[in-house]
Amino acid sequence: MQKPHQHNAVALDLLTFAPKGKFYTLIGEDLDENGKIQPSIHLNWESGAAFTIPLNMWHSHHNESEDEDAWILSIQDAGLSLHQGLYDIRFADEE
Repeated sequence: MQKPHQHNAVALDLLTFAPKGKFYTLIGEDLDENGKIQPSIHLNWESGAAFTIPLNMWHSHHNESEDEDAWILSIQDAGLSLHQGLYDIRFADEE
């Protein structure tokens, strides 16, 4: 599992390979007192799909498989935002 995080960069995530039922993303507006995303939307991954996370929404990516990996191509404008001094990323344990 990736730690919950948020950023103000646009990310378009292309799922080139993701076995059904093993991979997902949680998305929500807030974190609870334990650093978990609340309330959360559960977005299941599927090969060939694409998704984007709204700006500054908390999210985390999950792999529940012990022996399979997913392939995801994430396209972001973070480089442009960083160069302009606008990039901001926050992890749950830094709040």
